[in-house]
Amino acid sequence: MQTATRSKAALVQDIELVNAQIQTLVHREADFQRILDDLRKMKDEAVAERLELEARRNELETQKEPINWLPTELLIQIFTAFTDLDFEDINYRPPVVVLHVSKKWRAIALSTPQLWSRIILEGFRNPEVAQTFLLQSGRSLLEVDYSSLQEHKANQECSHMVDFLANVSQHFSRVGALALCFKIPLPIVYLLPFINDFANAFPRLAQLTLSISTPNPSFIEAPSLIDKEDAILMSRRPAPSNSALLYLKLEQVPLFNFPVAFISNLRTLDLYCSPRKMNSARHDYHLKMSSLCCFLSLTPLLEELILVNTVPYFDVTPPPIDSADAVDGSLVQMYPVRLEHLKAIDWTYPYTADVHRFLTMIDAPGMEKLDIWVEELPAKRILETLNMRGYHPATSSHKYTRGVISFPGLRDLSLQTAGEDMAACVLRKFSLPSLEKVAFTNVDSAAREAAGAVDALPIFPRLESIFRDPRLPNLTHLTLSHFRISDELGRAEGVLGYMPLLTSLSLDSCAGVGRLLDGLKERVAVGVQRGVKLCPRLEALSFWGCQDVDFDGLRAVVLARNRSAVILEEGSKGLDGATGTITREAVVVVQQGGKQAADAPQRGRKIKPLRKLRRHAHGFVPSSPHFVSTVIAMREALAPAHITYVRVANCRLINQDDASSLRDLGVVDVVWAGSD
Repeated sequence: MQTATRSKAALVQDIELVNAQIQTLVHREADFQRILDDLRKMKDEAVAERLELEARRNELETQKEPINWLPTELLIQIFTAFTDLDFEDINYRPPVVVLHVSKKWRAIALSTPQLWSRIILEGFRNPEVAQTFLLQSGRSLLEVDYSSLQEHKANQECSHMVDFLANVSQHFSRVGALALCFKIPLPIVYLLPFINDFANAFPRLAQLTLSISTPNPSFIEAPSLIDKEDAILMSRRPAPSNSALLYLKLEQVPLFNFPVAFISNLRTLDLYCSPRKMNSARHDYHLKMSSLCCFLSLTPLLEELILVNTVPYFDVTPPPIDSADAVDGSLVQMYPVRLEHLKAIDWTYPYTADVHRFLTMIDAPGMEKLDIWVEELPAKRILETLNMRGYHPATSSHKYTRGVISFPGLRDLSLQTAGEDMAACVLRKFSLPSLEKVAFTNVDSAAREAAGAVDALPIFPRLESIFRDPRLPNLTHLTLSHFRISDELGRAEGVLGYMPLLTSLSLDSCAGVGRLLDGLKERVAVGVQRGVKLCPRLEALSFWGCQDVDFDGLRAVVLARNRSAVILEEGSKGLDGATGTITREAVVVVQQGGKQAADAPQRGRKIKPLRKLRRHAHGFVPSSPHFVSTVIAMREALAPAHITYVRVANCRLINQDDASSLRDLGVVDVVWAGSD
């Protein structure tokens, strides 16, 4: 069957019809695309608006936390303080912690180089940690603390030290503080070439700590560390140096391993050295007094000397004053080391005799602070123990020292002893005329642990048995800890009577406090004159764990000294009806007949003698220093300073309400911290 052939005109017509349909679909497709584009645009706008609102919401949420109210500059200071904290976990790294808190904190951490300047490493197992901190720290001054792993053997410890130096030594020029701790001495040898070239390797190093953690380490594998001590020139004096080193701490590390120029500007020296063993080997190290004196002579700018559980072997003695005096041939004759700038000595572990013998060799006219913890001699093998410290039974003790040692500028003294006998033996050969602060602490563990056992505490000795001269005319602060005040009549006067300028009295876990407070109470003089017995300038009282101090005794002391303020508040009148103001500037003295004589401060006027001072001899000069001091003492006794500060902590006989009531008596600052 054949299909009919269509004409050309019909085909053209069909084509035009199809084209029209196609065109219609194209328009519809374009319309749909336009609609889709509009929808997509609307969607994108909705997404953008949502993200903006979410960011706004997150910002509002963060503002709920007070830490986010702070400006960036203050956050940097907080983060810096956080990175300076010490944590037990060596892998807890504060900058990394800050990094993961929020985007803002992350940005701050990454843009603040000083947050990464403290590098703490335990072994060198993970070099990437050190490299990250070194990179992020930029050009900041570095603080590097490296310690070896406890499980490492000697060869592993040295291998890690070599890797540490290979990775970090190129940044030594930025190191301001370096602390290295090893189990054995050998790794220190690898560091010495850099120290010898300190001008190039460590131009900014201000603090250096070298430690050996093993007790009484043997230097058999590092003999060079102790051989240098024998070769040191004792007559050599330091030349001017540009060394930046100000603080040096050595724990069981021999002294003479540094260039003289490296230590010449030292300000603080901190030493720890194990005591000498009875069976010492050739390669064991013990600190000798001759070596210490020699080393100190190379540090003329030293200001602070710290000896932690360290007592040198005393192999030196001052030259004899009299040429006829025999000198022990086993001792090195040395003059005391002159340290013009030495201000403070902090020393633990010496015995009583060590203190005077050591300080005999230190000439420090500018000494201001002395803190000593005196150990008690062991009950057994006393002679062997003393022999290990350089005491020979056949030699008299006076051969080791030279008379009384004077520290004319010493102002702050802290003495820790075990019992009253030791406290009465340490300072007898010292002249300390300028003391301003004194603290006595009993460290007898048996007495301290006997809670509530008053008899277990040693009696605080008389000042006459402690000091060569018990008079302390400049003393302003006194602290007693774990002592018992004797019930002996006049004991309070025997202690406080030597301290006319005392302003602060602190008692920690002491017994018999009531006897001491009795000396601070009111004294009624002739007629109606009132005053105090002792310490007219006392302003502050502090009690910690004093279980027998009661509120009545404390209140009586405060009332006696704040009486003028209480009288003024109550509007009391004088004898003639006028209001009597008692101050430290003007004291009203009531004489016979009810008359009053105001003893006011003299400004350009000659001080007139009091009428009733009949006991003075004929020709007495009123303006003599003795008379002026007497007038001042009388004035202060009649008008003592007000008690303005009272602190009570763990004293069972004083509750919080009692302590707070002292404010009504004029005490400005009252602190109560519980009662046992």
